[in-house]
Parts: sequence; C-alpha cells; structure tokens
Amino acid sequence: MIDSIILYFQFFTRIPIPVVIGEPEMKMRSGVRFFSLFGLMLGFLEAIVYWGIQHFFGASISWIIILFFDVMLTGGFHLDALSDMADGLFSSRQKERMLEIMKDSRVGSNGVLAIVFYYLFLLFSFFTLVPHLQYTQQAVIVLLLNLIGKNSISLLFYQMCYAGSNTEGLGTTFLNVKNHEIGLCQLLSFLTLVLFLGKVGIVCYVTTVLMTFFYRRLVISKVGGFNGDTLGASSPISQCVYMLTLVLMRGFL
Repeated sequence: MIDSIILYFQFFTRIPIPVVIGEPEMKMRSGVRFFSLFGLMLGFLEAIVYWGIQHFFGASISWIIILFFDVMLTGGFHLDALSDMADGLFSSRQKERMLEIMKDSRVGSNGVLAIVFYYLFLLFSFFTLVPHLQYTQQAVIVLLLNLIGKNSISLLFYQMCYAGSNTEGLGTTFLNVKNHEIGLCQLLSFLTLVLFLGKVGIVCYVTTVLMTFFYRRLVISKVGGFNGDTLGASSPISQCVYMLTLVLMRGFL
C-alpha cells in the first residue's frame, strides 16, 4: 500500500518524496485499489487549503486559488492529457495520425478549447452552488474532486488495450490490471461519496461512471485503445460531470 501511494505521489504530483522504490511499474499496477485513496489524499490537502483561505477571501476567490493550487500541486498533469486528447481525437484524421498529434508537444485549437471549457464548467458550477452550501460543504466538494478523477481513470483499466507505438508509455504501466483491484478502487470511491454526500453521492458516482463508459466507447471507436493521454483526460472530464451533477442536485445537498 505505502509503496504504491508513494509512487503515485512521485509520478502524478510535484511533491518531492526522496524515496527510491523498486519495481515501480509493477507496484503502481498492483496498487490500483489505492488509486482513489491517493486522489482522496490530494483532495484532503486542497480542502485544508480551501478551508484556511476561504475565511479571508470568500468562496469564489478561494475556489479560483484552489484551481491554481491544483495545477501547482500536480503540474497540470491531466490537463495536458485533456489538451492532447482533444487535439488528437477531434482532428478528423486516421487513427495513426490522431496518435501522432497526441504526441506532439504543441497545443492546437481543440486542446485550447478543451482547457477553456474545463475551467468554465468548474468555475460557474461552483459559483452556482455556493449560495446553497455551508463552508464545510464547500470544502467537501474540493475534497472529492480528485477522488472522482482517479476513480474514472481506474475504470478505464478494465480489459484495457494499449493504443500507440511507444511500448514504454504511461498507458502500458496499467495494462492487465486485475479486476479485483479495479473493483476495490470503485468500492472505496462509492463509499466515500455516500459518506460525505449521502444520496447525492450515489447520483454523482452513477453519472461519472456512465460518462466514463461513454468516453471509453468513444476512444476505442476512434483509436482502438488507450494511451497516457486518453487515460488522463478522463479525470478532468469526470470532474466536470461531477460538478454539473451537484448543480442539478443542489436542492438535496
């Protein structure tokens, strides 16, 4: 457990953890059951920061600061994936060309639009929710945001096929993840959402899972499988669905 979580922090964040762990790929793959827990730990850090600053800046400015803090904490890892995925999948090219576009370090118009819409969804969803929430509930939304993203990614590991020519890419690390690892990850996410959000948490889980399966079908129909970019892009997309679900269910919070 500890080794897997340390590796996730080393790989998916900028937090310096000067520990060398042997067989990192195997331990990341075999520790998928803790992937949502890792997301929850990231969310806890951000929720603590939000709780501390919202007394000074108010809810709206604090939310913007948290979104910036998340980029500093993670290096915008999944946002880069979202941008690359959008450039590739919506380029109206053949499969091989789509994958080449994803590997290109330059950002195209589709990638820029994807990032812009991501932030618009998160900003205005939160602004809509604020009048209906107490400070503690606002912090809970922050707490669960990264858990939602990691939970969505873990679902894509199920019977995953790799798409791409780079046999050392991130996507290959999570090939052949055992089903019970994914199931335990899902169980933790579901129970956590129910614990903090009650019936609304169940709805959030269902909507984000449905989105993930729809996204899975889209990606497979386009490029036949997944790589690091198409996996990572699922995180911000699921976060948007989570926030929009909360807006729709705001009367029950």
